[in-house]
Amino acid sequence: MPSENMQTLTAIYRIVTPMFLGGADPTAEAELRLPSFKGALRFWWRALQWGRVRDVTELRSKEAELFGSSNHGQSRVLLRMEAPRFETNKVTEHWPPASWQRYTGYGLRDKGERCYLKPDISWKVEIDFRRCTADQAKELLSALKLLGLVGGLGARSRKGWGSITLTAMEGSDWTCPDSPEIWEKAVAALLPQPLANVGPWTAFNSAATWKAAPPQRNAQVAQQWLAQRYQAAVKNTQPKDARAQFGLPRMFKNHPRKERRASPLILHVHQCPDGQALPCALWLPAAFLSDEAKIPGNGDAARGFVAQLGSSSRPHRQP
Repeated sequence: MPSENMQTLTAIYRIVTPMFLGGADPTAEAELRLPSFKGALRFWWRALQWGRVRDVTELRSKEAELFGSSNHGQSRVLLRMEAPRFETNKVTEHWPPASWQRYTGYGLRDKGERCYLKPDISWKVEIDFRRCTADQAKELLSALKLLGLVGGLGARSRKGWGSITLTAMEGSDWTCPDSPEIWEKAVAALLPQPLANVGPWTAFNSAATWKAAPPQRNAQVAQQWLAQRYQAAVKNTQPKDARAQFGLPRMFKNHPRKERRASPLILHVHQCPDGQALPCALWLPAAFLSDEAKIPGNGDAARGFVAQLGSSSRPHRQP
């Protein structure tokens, strides 16, 4: 955690899987800008607040005070991103309908070719804490770490695309996890205790669960490994209406569900320092819809998927 006299800190993040982000024309360009990073940081900051605050109005006020608003003025935390020249590429090949890419990247190819930021590029974010209170600085530091453990940027980031990893944090005792067990403990160490019951927004709560699978030889293999198992888990979920627990809309023949609800199940690929990568998943339940709080199928299939990743029979690390 930041010391009382800490003023600034530099976090180094790395793109782990192809990131479909930014650009006025996604078929012609992709770009990573500070507002996109800050938006993701605010999401994970909110995910840590359930239990600290129990009311949406209080949450919004607290968020506006830290990150700024027309009523509260300038953000108390100042961020500056030192981004290298990101390399971009285009998805030009056809993704077959039954492929894991098409399944987890639904909609990415609807308009033909799509640009993305290539993996294996790092960038720096400088954080200025001088206007923050001690509590705000601690909360922000936890959110920065959590974003680098479980987060992503861009389209379909909840399905494993655009995963990022916090590889280093200058001015902090941060060490990038290098095993499933250490990754799981690193996530747990950032959470408020005790965890509160399920609330109205996506957040860590008493029903949340997170697991990492055995390491794969690189991020590309880990993403495919995770996506294929996710695809099979959804297709094996019965009755079909229960598949709504993985997010909406979903078009069923007999009971079309056109409401919008982001998936409570989040897929992520974590980059280990040695080049191997961990397939990870988080189950972060909340009220499912404004008029239907209960999650379809009680979320049993999604929670089972996460539990399966954390099987105790872990193989030795791959050479």
